[in-house]
Amino acid sequence: MLGAAAAAASRLPSVAPEPRRVLYVSGSVSPLVVEGLQGTRFNTLILAFVYARWQRGKLALTLNGLPGARLGGTAANLKRLRGTRVLASLGGWGNAATFAAIQRAGVGRFLDQFEHEIAGPLGLSGMDLDLEPGTVAENTPAGWKAVHDQHGGLLVALTNEYARRHPAHAVTHAPIAGVAASLYARDGKLRGVHGSLIEATAGSLSWLNVQFYEAGDPKPETIAAFYKRELIDPLVAARAAARWERPWERVLPGFEPRYQGSRAACAAALTGIAGELGPGRRPGGYFLWDYRQVRAAAAAWGALL
Repeated sequence: MLGAAAAAASRLPSVAPEPRRVLYVSGSVSPLVVEGLQGTRFNTLILAFVYARWQRGKLALTLNGLPGARLGGTAANLKRLRGTRVLASLGGWGNAATFAAIQRAGVGRFLDQFEHEIAGPLGLSGMDLDLEPGTVAENTPAGWKAVHDQHGGLLVALTNEYARRHPAHAVTHAPIAGVAASLYARDGKLRGVHGSLIEATAGSLSWLNVQFYEAGDPKPETIAAFYKRELIDPLVAARAAARWERPWERVLPGFEPRYQGSRAACAAALTGIAGELGPGRRPGGYFLWDYRQVRAAAAAWGALL
């Protein structure tokens, strides 16, 4: 009877997880920001950005310009957002220097300091790694490849070590669409990295926040078509090596309202993605850059999916 019950249970349809509705928050997390987010359906916030610099022989960390000793107000405000996962993002446009400083300090030393000065006091439950170049001249496929050749091994080491230390936390990356396709969904042959970045971080990387705006816009192709052909199809083919059984639940398309222009355009892209995925494959969520662009209608933006 137990065997029959187990067999019957195995035939039941799996319940898709709640979509990840991710919102980046740049600038301070003030009481007004918290008030604006309460009651919305956003369930993950990513604080942007943590910068690392090597100064007078020491590693210095800041979040939005503030060192850990001055983050008490941010910590108090975040405590009001019950039930919301909060991560901190490292890097961002023009801040490859953050990764150079971490490389100099060493992964272990950096994580010790990050946990002590920022993650612990703020009660964070994860980190987001956003490796980008920083000049107009570098904003090309070759420029993005070059910065990943330089720091791709560090991305892998940070991801795997943080996940080892904090198995219940999330570790995410935030590549533009073309980088996600060439270096994550496929093996882009990064210097010092064995296999694709998904394979090299197998079991450690929680999900991808894929930028489909500005340099990540696949026009004239639709976001939905690119997402299916360039990201999901190759990840499904490689899911054993990547340990992502349902990759469509781990590859989140990202939008910038100022770039896409309207909620309708973003909602249409998500509808198109669902159509491309087909029956039984529900998109795993989406992200938005950033709160300041949606604050007047945060509740509506948090209900795109």
